Amino acid sequence: MNWILALATYLQTQSLGTAGTNLFVGVMPSTSSTATLLTQYAGGVVETQSSGIAIHQPSLQVKVVGPVEDYTTPLTQITNVQNSLSLIANESLSGITFLRVKPISSIIALGHDERLAYEFTCNFEVTYV
Repeated sequence: MNWILALATYLQTQSLGTAGTNLFVGVMPSTSSTATLLTQYAGGVVETQSSGIAIHQPSLQVKVVGPVEDYTTPLTQITNVQNSLSLIANESLSGITFLRVKPISSIIALGHDERLAYEFTCNFEVTYV
């Protein structure tokens, strides 16, 4: 399983979304009123230890969009997601060993979209083998 899908599955087991309904990877449908999106972006290069084990260090961005004119719901959701992901340390999820999922930013309020739905994001450094 892909590392980002493993994290999405983890969030689902934490009752922080349902894959394909309000929890998405890569792209989020514009019709969702409340949704969480996980996307990968540039991180550290893969480091190979002398033992041959590769340590991957991608970055993760989580974005939450709330219902129209509702500031509190998406802020609560992204806070819960950030708290949940930051607890992952030396844990195997879906066959992938995550050494850590470390927040590298505080929660960022992006304002609202054209529908007046508020958007929040936060970023993580993910380390896995």
